[in-house]
Amino acid sequence: MFSQFYATPLYTNPALAGSTVCGRFAVTYRNQWNNIFSSISASYDEHIDRLSGGLGLTVTNLREGGGAFSTTNVGIIYSYSFQLTEAFSVRTAVQAGFIHRSIDWNNLQFPDQFDLFGSTGLPTGENLPETPTSRFMEDFAVGIVGYSDLFYAGFAIHHLSTPDEGFMNTSRLPMKFTAHAGAVLDLRPTRGRFRDPNTPTISPNIIFQQQGVARQINYGVYVNNIVPMMVFGLWYRQTIAFNQPESITFLVGIRLNSLRIGYTYDLSINGLMGLSGGAHEFSMAYLLPCRTPRAPRIRAIRCPAF
Repeated sequence: MFSQFYATPLYTNPALAGSTVCGRFAVTYRNQWNNIFSSISASYDEHIDRLSGGLGLTVTNLREGGGAFSTTNVGIIYSYSFQLTEAFSVRTAVQAGFIHRSIDWNNLQFPDQFDLFGSTGLPTGENLPETPTSRFMEDFAVGIVGYSDLFYAGFAIHHLSTPDEGFMNTSRLPMKFTAHAGAVLDLRPTRGRFRDPNTPTISPNIIFQQQGVARQINYGVYVNNIVPMMVFGLWYRQTIAFNQPESITFLVGIRLNSLRIGYTYDLSINGLMGLSGGAHEFSMAYLLPCRTPRAPRIRAIRCPAF
């Protein structure tokens, strides 16, 4: 899970591949709970006129327990774009790839290695399997997003094949469902036909995610260009039955021509408050100039960059 949902667009929804029309490189790093979890996601996507859609490549690596577990997810995406009405466009997408999951048995500690005074430093008596230490699994996803100049909404399903990720017994990876929506509202009236990209805006957003029994909903708002080239954001996250608060996320970002840099801090407001260390997240994206003129019917999505 990343807090900068739109800085990791292909991870959030494969239908966002090609959504900026021109090429986009993006990378995000997250360190959660003092390195208990660390993640890095990198992607590239671009709209291709001859394919009437976008192509994307996304690679995400998650390390858990200080490196005891490692999961790498690689996906190739094709999104098809079409204009539903003069003011409303749609992108649909399919993603195919694989997951590689590995375990380092020597980096785990078991209950028999502890006594009343803490770790004994002795080897475990557990009967650990000699193999396997890694697994490759196929992985598929689909997504859709619809948008106008003011509004956008999308839905995605990841892990369609529910691959078996167990090392010792069968353990199916549940499908992940993501629904997201938002709007971009100008705080200053637009003069003439063309909108000034430096116009101050406010962007309310909501994102719902569910995987297995785990559910969360995120409410957020971005404020753009109140300070020139700066973006500020605030998110509130709830889990389970949506009545248990989890965290508040503070965001600051900067746009320097084609370069975008963002930082977020997740402050735990549940029972871990003051104990977890929160989560730090850094993102960087670079937008390439379009090499050829794009079809006028293709418009970029006005969604947040972070």
